[in-house]
Amino acid sequence: ENIQDFLHSFTTFPHVAGTEQNLRLAKQIQSQWKTFGLDTAELVHYDVLLSYPNQSAPNYISITDNGGKEIFNSSLFELPPEGYANISGVLPPYNAFSA
Repeated sequence: ENIQDFLHSFTTFPHVAGTEQNLRLAKQIQSQWKTFGLDTAELVHYDVLLSYPNQSAPNYISITDNGGKEIFNSSLFELPPEGYANISGVLPPYNAFSA
């Protein structure tokens, strides 16, 4: 039951790396760990290169046959899971760090 509760709290809102929502979740986890009795739980800032989707020019993956004809391409849109239709800030599918 605890695992299900924690998973639900982690998936209540989008928390993409590098966003304010992700920091909020990190602080929530830090607080929980301290409540569990950890001596220390520190948040450490790192500068990293992150890839985010381009809303105006979305990318996709395609599969071509030997003749170069495209036989499949990934979707630019996915329906939200049950219970998440009204959640804002959800990113569209994208291929991070792909050429």
